[in-house]
Amino acid sequence: MNNPEIYLVKNKDIDFQKWDQCIDRSPFGIVYAFSWYLDRICPHWDALIWGDYLYVMPLVNNSKLGIHYVYQPFFTQQLGVFSNFPPEPEIINQFLHAIPKQFRLTDMNLNLGNTPTTNHFSIKQNITYHLLLHSGTTDFSIYYNANTRRNIQKAIQNKVSITPVYDIKMFLEFTRNNLKNKSPELKSKHYLALQKVISHALYYQLGEIYGAWDSGNNLVAAVFFLHSNQKSIYLAASSSEKGIEQSAMFLLIDTFIHNNTGKNLILDFEGSNLSGVARFYAGFGAMPQIYFSVHQNRLPKILRFFKK
Repeated sequence: MNNPEIYLVKNKDIDFQKWDQCIDRSPFGIVYAFSWYLDRICPHWDALIWGDYLYVMPLVNNSKLGIHYVYQPFFTQQLGVFSNFPPEPEIINQFLHAIPKQFRLTDMNLNLGNTPTTNHFSIKQNITYHLLLHSGTTDFSIYYNANTRRNIQKAIQNKVSITPVYDIKMFLEFTRNNLKNKSPELKSKHYLALQKVISHALYYQLGEIYGAWDSGNNLVAAVFFLHSNQKSIYLAASSSEKGIEQSAMFLLIDTFIHNNTGKNLILDFEGSNLSGVARFYAGFGAMPQIYFSVHQNRLPKILRFFKK
């Protein structure tokens, strides 16, 4: 490794108490990097650590046909380097350069506090959307655009109602059924990992599921919100065809915003680089935030098209 102060720690040797303290105290700490989340969302992860957990970076990794690689798990928007203070770009570069050579392929999304400048990786800019619910505003609907207001009224006119959902199995079945065509890359193992995350979050009151129901009491839209580090993350969401027709998701998000207005909380919509999705989030007054992803391919040329 290029920097002797950064060392690879296998999962079994990580001090998880120190690890989680670092994530919790980081100004850019986010739930995806906590040990409990990583343990549930991916089969295996190790870590790069500087000093006595002064800086940490999770390395989610796997192997296929003898090729070791670092990847970004599903339902995990951002990872990267965390510390008690914002790390300088050079620190980010050093961590990226310290990824062991055994990993021939690296794909990783960094967190909002990470700005890489290295030319050893391909760097891509991404957008997520944040809505600050503690801005002092008592009625966030004044920030909604006309299309969002119109769709909320449409859902109300269709007699859509919003209530909590406590049945995890029902939520996951609904989500899977409505995402199978839009997100075919999501497999059974990914939904099983999500189920583990939701179960933990609901048990420890770190999350909640909102459901939208039509006038016949049929579930037509649902979202799992995950709470951590003064953020509520719009982690898993879907609508049925009827839910889309009745604009149910607009009313669901509006209800969540009204229920949490004035709290020290950021609603993190988790994206998106897709213009249509971005317009949907921006319609609630959410503002774009930039984060970076990095890619490096050390495979022999004959294997450059290797896919995980």
